[in-house]
Amino acid sequence: MRLVSFSRRGKEGFGAVVGEGVVDLHTRLGGRYADLKAALTAGGLGELRPLAERQQPDFPLSEIEYRLPVTAPDKILCVGRNYRAYHEVQEMDQDGPKWPSIFARFANSFVAHKAPIIKPTEGEQLDYEGELAVIIGKRGRHIEPADALSYVAGYSCLNEGSLRDWSGRGTQNCPAKNFYHSGSFGPWLVTAEEVPDPARLNITTRLSGEVRQNGGTDLMIFDIPYVISHISKFTWLEAGDVIATGSPGGSAIEMDPPRWMTEGDRLEVEISSIGTLANPVVAE
Repeated sequence: MRLVSFSRRGKEGFGAVVGEGVVDLHTRLGGRYADLKAALTAGGLGELRPLAERQQPDFPLSEIEYRLPVTAPDKILCVGRNYRAYHEVQEMDQDGPKWPSIFARFANSFVAHKAPIIKPTEGEQLDYEGELAVIIGKRGRHIEPADALSYVAGYSCLNEGSLRDWSGRGTQNCPAKNFYHSGSFGPWLVTAEEVPDPARLNITTRLSGEVRQNGGTDLMIFDIPYVISHISKFTWLEAGDVIATGSPGGSAIEMDPPRWMTEGDRLEVEISSIGTLANPVVAE
């Protein structure tokens, strides 16, 4: 299933994408779940699937305004420098770093599919990083790697936009990674059974039609089961939580000279088996 959160005619909802239309699951379930996160928390995917498979779309995709796939995640956790394509990693010993670098982002630092990414007034170096997003489907703590994928509801596309001007302002990267509407996430959640092996996907990032990133998720240093297990050691993972798993090489900062996102650009992150996240770039 492809599950989408949306706004239509002033009302919030969620549904299943069928062809070029949407089965309005929120309405068909009588508003039982306020949003997709509530459905996941209640273990509702099994309840949603029969409705999605048996019904004709209620309205076309063209009538909706996309929202973040999970509109109010409890946590968005990101893995930094998790691909072997980074030159810093290639210069390390063959085993790479011992531990993943984990940091948090705020939900309002992201926009949904088709919404404008905002280039802030506070800097010029707005970068992109196309990533596979993992969406957690049930609550868990101290999860073993062998069990980790059973905690995944599905996957989505994510652009982990960063304002590089701010990367050296202090010892932490929280400000640089959390500028308002600097990243994007969507267009939908593709349920886990549609992606049997998340280590066999390809990520392509295009800026105004130019391919900037093109790499496979098999190049991750810390794979998804390990990352889920590692995070679950220090916090509870909740249904609807999002894990951004890192980005292959080719971001703007790696270019000589760097070529940042600017007003008028269009960013696209395409991931095989999932779809394409697309956003214009505007000035604040």
